[in-house]
Amino acid sequence: MNLTKEQKDIIKAVSRNKNIKINAFAGTGKTTTLKEVANEYSDKKILYLAFNSAIKNEASSIFPNNTNVKTTHGLAYSAIKKYTQIDLNSLVNYRAIDIANEFEIPYTQAVSALRIFENFCNNTQNEISKDDTEHKTAKKMFDQMLIGVLKPTHSFYLKYYYLLISKEQIPQFEYDIVMLDEAQDTNEVTLGIFEALSSKVKVYVGDRHQQIYSFRGSKNALDKISCDKELFLSQSFRFNEEIASYANTLLQTFKNEKVSIQSHLNPNSKTKEIKSHGYVSRTNAQLISVISKRIEQRNPFVTVRNPEEIFNLSIEVYYLLNNESDQIRRNQFLKGFKDEEELASYAKEVDDFELRTAIKVVKEYSERIFEFKEIAIKFYKAWQNRKMNNFEKRVEEILFLTTAHTAKGLEWDSVIVADDFPNFAELIFDLGCDSLKQFKEELEKLSNQELIDEFNLFYVALTRAKKSLVKDSENFHYLMSSKLEKLIDTKIDEAKDSFEKGDEKKAVSKMDYDEVQKLKEQKNLESGKAKKSGLKWSLEDRIKLKSLFKKDTNITIIASKLERSTGAILGELLKGEIINRQEQIHLSTLLKNNQKASKSSLS
Repeated sequence: MNLTKEQKDIIKAVSRNKNIKINAFAGTGKTTTLKEVANEYSDKKILYLAFNSAIKNEASSIFPNNTNVKTTHGLAYSAIKKYTQIDLNSLVNYRAIDIANEFEIPYTQAVSALRIFENFCNNTQNEISKDDTEHKTAKKMFDQMLIGVLKPTHSFYLKYYYLLISKEQIPQFEYDIVMLDEAQDTNEVTLGIFEALSSKVKVYVGDRHQQIYSFRGSKNALDKISCDKELFLSQSFRFNEEIASYANTLLQTFKNEKVSIQSHLNPNSKTKEIKSHGYVSRTNAQLISVISKRIEQRNPFVTVRNPEEIFNLSIEVYYLLNNESDQIRRNQFLKGFKDEEELASYAKEVDDFELRTAIKVVKEYSERIFEFKEIAIKFYKAWQNRKMNNFEKRVEEILFLTTAHTAKGLEWDSVIVADDFPNFAELIFDLGCDSLKQFKEELEKLSNQELIDEFNLFYVALTRAKKSLVKDSENFHYLMSSKLEKLIDTKIDEAKDSFEKGDEKKAVSKMDYDEVQKLKEQKNLESGKAKKSGLKWSLEDRIKLKSLFKKDTNITIIASKLERSTGAILGELLKGEIINRQEQIHLSTLLKNNQKASKSSLS
């Protein structure tokens, strides 16, 4: 195959350096490059550490025989099972209620204890030293897992493996080259394991803008490690120049990236045929909403993730809210709540976003979620057996559904980026910044990585597309604007106006979306603005907009009907590719001159 200069430089660097860092943007042939490294050094013993089982399974089929492909958890699991007495046959995922019951402490303290335990398992500290109830409980959890009194967790055996390997208390194989994939989502303990592995050359590879697991304790090894050589993979083999431009605008504006992504595809290619369709959302709740519409319209869909995982929490919340707690199997913690009010209060108190969205799904669809799940499973299994049942012949009809967290490594010709991603301006306000300029200046100092991850999630979502983007998210207004900074700052000012009461700032939160919408509508009316000015567009309003415009309705009338400004109407028409930039300017000029502005005005 024809390698790029960047790929050739990486292969050469492996023979000349001990520690190499590779910054690989979306679609730039990261796995292919690592495979070529393995092929080039066919006489070397190589370990490739994949981020998850899906990546591991794919890599196992393409890497040469000199390469051992493992996940870090798989490496730890095998070693702990072989060299210790720890029983790993029954692994558990504890919730705060479980810990509260086990150690007879209030669940507020159990929440803290569980977080302390997870933090300890995800970092490289040797012990939990503080002496308050929460820290003592976390220490008891770890100690009791060591002696078999408490069933172990995945994070426990990974930490125990780190403690053993870092102190050379467990045997390990010696490699010539070890490669750590998805290094941007590596937590401290995984990085500690990687650094403790016996190898002559270590290669760290990833995309720091695809760090999306801060909530699990990932710390972005790419920013932490010291290396002999830092290299880039910036030529994308996945998407065209248009999609590259959106990605570059996002990264350069909101992540201070200096290197630009270049499309490696032939710019003269006229291939626009769309053969596959993806839908990328922020939440499972949004996927369930789309599933309901696909079923209603009798259109096929396939969830990337097993529907059991997508629906499990919502279904067991349904059991709780309908007095069927005996049906709860997996989320045992739900049994600790007597009603919806108590559950909702708990979800808010411990900041459990998935639980809160699950409650909303159950309230909206009730028992219909069982029907949705059953149909989703049928489609999911049909796709797994597509070669036998000819389902693969319907690929152009199928909409593949995934959240951004599950979408990494996937791609489709056309991708819909859903409208449930947090608004960029509100994220900046949430981070305590009053302007885009201040945000960019303080980005490296900002401590809330989970909010910064939201920009990364949007980057992951839009870079799943190869040829076409359907821009449902309002964030595309920013990425398409010629006055991006002014637009962002205006939105931040609106957020400040809406959520300041006296001297007390109330931060915008994606957890309180409905309340935010109502407050914004009220503030808009008080300010003499259109009621829905600055608010997200619903699917129904988008359909109405397209219908009214096609009927040659005057833009001012459309704005009145949809309770938006004429500028917002023109912006949405542009974003939806109903009009182009020149047509937008023409219609805007007509409106300024109090002339009729409609579809026929473009003829």
